[in-house]
Amino acid sequence: MILPVISDIHSNLDALETVLEKIDSDRIMCCGDIVGYYAQPNECIEKLRQLKAISVTGNHDLACVTGDVSGFNPYAKEAMDWTRKVIKDKNIEFLRNLKRKIQIKIDNLNIIMVHGSPRDPISEYIFPSTPDSTLKSFLESENVDILIMGHTHVPFIKKFGNKLVFNPGSVGQPRDGDSRASFAFLDVPAKEVKIYRIKYDIDKVAAAIGDEKLPSSLGERLYNGI
Repeated sequence: MILPVISDIHSNLDALETVLEKIDSDRIMCCGDIVGYYAQPNECIEKLRQLKAISVTGNHDLACVTGDVSGFNPYAKEAMDWTRKVIKDKNIEFLRNLKRKIQIKIDNLNIIMVHGSPRDPISEYIFPSTPDSTLKSFLESENVDILIMGHTHVPFIKKFGNKLVFNPGSVGQPRDGDSRASFAFLDVPAKEVKIYRIKYDIDKVAAAIGDEKLPSSLGERLYNGI
């Protein structure tokens, strides 16, 4: 079984649609942060609902539901305030019902997906530079074969024996110096994953930011992938 894995869409519909054009599957996994930052939160949620994507909640998704933006920088806060004004009731309900951790079993393999980390599913940042000992401790404590995390917007893949840890990177706001949308395909039986990058129309996203009077810096950063 090959599973497409996406994360951190952040209301960037153009990036999401471009990625979905490359995905031919009825079982998409999403590591959260469907909303936040950009100008099409309702459209992104409705696209994932239509596809019956399996998603966990991210910190921006949770902030959209609760209104708690503590820890957000001023630009993220401004974008979230705007998102909460335009979000539809049915889409708030969708976000409210997302779980913080999803555990599934495929081909006798235990798979866990979170936004942050197993010990802090919402907020902990796990980077490629995070010590291997930390990643191994997650695998052991959760008794998991494949661990999927998002939140950092930085893709990475690490294998420890026959166990796999990875981050698919961000669809809507890459932060690894590559402006292309990032996503992954997971080969479950082989416990192998490949990261893919694809260009999308950043100009269109930046124009929508201007139309909604969101912070222009949110569009500017997309061109540099930061």
